[in-house]
Amino acid sequence: MINLLPYEAKRQIRAGRMNVLLVRYIVILGSAMIFLALACMTTYYLLNMNKTVETSTPKTTTPIIQNQSNTFSSDLATARNILDQQVGYGDIITGIAAALPSGAIINSLSLNDSSFGTPTDLKVYASSTNIEPRLKENFQKLSQFSNYTLLDVTNDNSGPTGYPVTINLKITINKGINQ
Repeated sequence: MINLLPYEAKRQIRAGRMNVLLVRYIVILGSAMIFLALACMTTYYLLNMNKTVETSTPKTTTPIIQNQSNTFSSDLATARNILDQQVGYGDIITGIAAALPSGAIINSLSLNDSSFGTPTDLKVYASSTNIEPRLKENFQKLSQFSNYTLLDVTNDNSGPTGYPVTINLKITINKGINQ
C-alpha cells in the first residue's frame, strides 16, 4: 500500500500521537505526585497524633523501670560479692598440685565446706628429705594457703615405691581468695 498522505498531514498525525502519549505521562506523573503527597500527609498526621498521645500520657512506667533496674543492679552486686568469696574445689586441687615439687605426691585429699579456714592435714610422700623446704616455700608463695606447719618427716618406706619419705603437715585453706 502506498502512503498518499501529504507530508503536512503525516506530521500532524505524528504530533497528535505524541501529544496523546505526553498527556498519559502527565496524568500518570500527576497521580503519582498526588499519591506521594497523600502518603506524606498521612505519615505526618500519624506521627503528630502519636506525639500528642505520648506527651499527654503520664510517665508512670519510668519510675517502675528505674526501680527494677536498681533492684537488678543490687542483685548483681550481691551475686558478684558471693562469687568473689567462693573458692572452687578445683582451684584448691590445682593449687596443691602446683605447690608439690617434683618427686612429691599426696596420699589422699578430702575437701568439704569445713576444710576452708581451718587447718587441714596432708600426708605427702617424697623421694627425698630435701623436698620439704621446697614444699614449704611453694605453699607459702600461694595465697590460697596459709599457716604451713610441719608435723613430722619420717623415712620409713611406708609410701609407694620410689617415695620412701613421709611428710605430715598442716595447711589452712583460705576462703575468699581468687587467683
